[in-house]
Amino acid sequence: MIKTVTINEKTFNCEFVKARRRSITAKIRRDGVVEVRAPLSFRESDIISFLNHHWRWLVNHYDKMQNIDNQTKTFTSGELHYYLGQQYELKVVESKKNSVEIQDNLLIVNVKSVDLVEIQLKKWYKNQAKAVFNELLQPIIEQFEKYGVTPSKIGIRDMRSRWGSCSRKGNISLNLQLIKLPENCIRQVMIHEMCHLVYFNHQAGFYALMEEMMPDWKYWKKQLKFL
Repeated sequence: MIKTVTINEKTFNCEFVKARRRSITAKIRRDGVVEVRAPLSFRESDIISFLNHHWRWLVNHYDKMQNIDNQTKTFTSGELHYYLGQQYELKVVESKKNSVEIQDNLLIVNVKSVDLVEIQLKKWYKNQAKAVFNELLQPIIEQFEKYGVTPSKIGIRDMRSRWGSCSRKGNISLNLQLIKLPENCIRQVMIHEMCHLVYFNHQAGFYALMEEMMPDWKYWKKQLKFL
């Protein structure tokens, strides 16, 4: 349930999630909602007190997220776009055929009409995601064979608030936007969701398995917060 909370004279939309956990954490989702996860014993006043104590972090990160969201892409030459953690300058070329290619630091989009640039680029990102995700995921799946688990289904979706998800049926969904991030960020998300096939929670066993499968996962997870 989303509720409005005022912290240091600034209003936020918040969602409080209580679970069996020892610590309290907060993150700002892509939809602008401040999601706070707290132990079952915490009262709402305890959570608000926590937010007040960390108000500087909250305001800074919220403003940063809003600025990112407000940077609307125009899909014109000279604009900067990311692919696998690298920044490329967009170059739009009118052509008889629609295609996308990378040359040095340029992301070249060949289109029959400039109105098709956004459509063509999104199509290219999706095709790249299918190929790259499959290549990165296969050795990870092999790592988990000793635990007797394998995904029932792998899907790619354009999600606003999650990098990935895993259902109780073993269906794993990966955010299409991951294709814009460094490969190790993508691996971290994949391993996270694969670990949920063994532990459908975030308790000690889950994190021990994360350490086994990717010892530096904490570093790459932290990078996701800045992307």
